[in-house]
Amino acid sequence: MLDRRKPKVLFVQPKLPPSFWGMEFSAPYAGYKYPNPPLGMMTLAGAISPEHEVEIRDENVKDVMYETDADIVGISGTLLHEFHISRLRAIAKYFRDAGKLVCIGGPVATLTPDSVRDYCDVLFDGEGEYTWPKFLDEYSRNQHQSRYEQIEKIDMALAPLPRIDLVNAMDYGSAQIQTTRGCPFTCEFCDIIVMYGRKVRAKPIARVVEEVKQWSDAGQLFVFFSDDNFVGNRPYAKDLLKALKEFNSERAHPVQFFTQASIDTAKDPALLEMMRDANFVGVFIGIESPRKSSLTETLKVQNVHTLDMAEAIHTIQSYGLFVSGGMIVGFDNDDKDIFEEQFQFLQKAGVPFAQMSLLEAMPKTPLWTRMQESGRLIEYREGLCTNIRPVSMTYDELIAGYSSLIKKVYDFDNYVERYLTSLKFMKGHQFSNDRPRVTPRSFLAFCKIIMYFAASSEHGKRKFLWDMIVGTWKINPRAWRWTIRYMLNFIHFHQFARDNVMVVMAPAVENKLAGDAALTPNPAFG
Repeated sequence: MLDRRKPKVLFVQPKLPPSFWGMEFSAPYAGYKYPNPPLGMMTLAGAISPEHEVEIRDENVKDVMYETDADIVGISGTLLHEFHISRLRAIAKYFRDAGKLVCIGGPVATLTPDSVRDYCDVLFDGEGEYTWPKFLDEYSRNQHQSRYEQIEKIDMALAPLPRIDLVNAMDYGSAQIQTTRGCPFTCEFCDIIVMYGRKVRAKPIARVVEEVKQWSDAGQLFVFFSDDNFVGNRPYAKDLLKALKEFNSERAHPVQFFTQASIDTAKDPALLEMMRDANFVGVFIGIESPRKSSLTETLKVQNVHTLDMAEAIHTIQSYGLFVSGGMIVGFDNDDKDIFEEQFQFLQKAGVPFAQMSLLEAMPKTPLWTRMQESGRLIEYREGLCTNIRPVSMTYDELIAGYSSLIKKVYDFDNYVERYLTSLKFMKGHQFSNDRPRVTPRSFLAFCKIIMYFAASSEHGKRKFLWDMIVGTWKINPRAWRWTIRYMLNFIHFHQFARDNVMVVMAPAVENKLAGDAALTPNPAFG
């Protein structure tokens, strides 16, 4: 007879479709299987008491085997693409048909609960660190509810330690740690403040360092701090940077860090110096648009108040930080000239990685409300499109301009120009903390990357290799490892842009259409 007091829990992360940050096309050359681990599931697993057996299966790493003796199956979903949601539904349906109790959480359950309500027994709305243990306790007493809603924001000091032991750390391109939740800004399109609020809540610094150590001990020396704005609480960020610097000072091979931050970071030289000293190597910034009227429209005040964003980016680069950028087209103030403006800005600023997106209205955001009230919400078309009817150009002009822009940005020569521009502003940086640990995996990846370009019959690839290596040698030879890394990621960006998203998504769309009708268990998950 099943002991209801000790149910076994299986977490399943549905496969995500090809995306800008998915690195599907470069991962085979890098030696990892997916960029980031399923941090949300690992965190919830940490909230489960020791008497419960817990397992995580990430479909982005390996095909999920559906045979399981678990009593409870937890599935998390994002709003990245309809294919992902369809995949989630299909997986949920299979496990429910097999008699498992299925729980669904994540952004999809918080922002669009109706899209998955019929596919689960229990739905989790909001952060799950409090409601998940409550559910397990009630389940053990046969008294669980069908919906749990976390209204108040959780205390990050009480957040459980993620179960790193439940995944293979080296299956992923980097570790992932969340030190804070919430953002003080009010960007109209952002769903983060809807889910996490505007008050920045922080983990104890000792806990963050403990997580860094766990990942480092597991072999991961590259950590992505997935905070939506790492500098949202400036005093906390500086205290954390001091602790990370001290941690790295005791390591033979220092951990490298990458994060997301607002552009006003450029106005704080002391902060930038501390980031450099703690061995931060890059930062993702939501630039969105070089057009001030578009930034004003979307309430991106931190960017509006930055007089020269390209100069601000150069300031950040001068501290040895590579800058990646998020760019959006499709604002009400965007006409057909915006595509060339976006391109010219990126070339001038020297931002090699630029996530080119179409403006989307996410459910429950102020933008969603405004579009809904004005009757401008439209149904998604397949592919990475938009659900907003533009006003300063036609829908087809927007899609065509976006398609042309992303191809132009990830043209061989244009990418080389942006990368070398970034190196010029980092010329004084000696990468003094960059003491690499050469492993069989990293050496094999190096050989694969070089051969991908050098042995190609395509002239553009061979020229790209030569231009990147010679340019690096002339500007800053110490940056050679970063040149290899940026060449690796270009493999993905170039192919993603060349296939123009729609072609990339075609197989996924075809699979989606059959997903709900037939989901065949795959015993390949070992």
